[in-house]
Amino acid sequence: MINRNKTILSSVFFIALLSSPLSNIANASSLGDKLKECKQEFAIAHSGNSTQKIAAAAKLKHLKLMKEILQDLNKKNAGKKMTNSELQENVMVMSHLLEMLVTENLNQKEESWNMNY
Repeated sequence: MINRNKTILSSVFFIALLSSPLSNIANASSLGDKLKECKQEFAIAHSGNSTQKIAAAAKLKHLKLMKEILQDLNKKNAGKKMTNSELQENVMVMSHLLEMLVTENLNQKEESWNMNY
């Protein structure tokens, strides 16, 4: 009986955790806010202090934010000549996204290198 209650409570907590990021993604209006939130979720997902459920939810939110940031950049910059400050902002954002992707996939590097040789 106790295990069943723990499972139900864990399920409810996990569903609540997954539904809250969706509302936060809509609230993050500017690119800077989305990038900041993306970095925070990345840190939570890779923190050794997080439970597996919290880390999984943070990773999912991080991936959704990355996709949303890239879509925003594509819409914002499509078919227009960009100023130096806009170029600098885009490079900064893309470098942060690339840094997170490299860090996340660093463990798989050895496997992919072995397959190439």
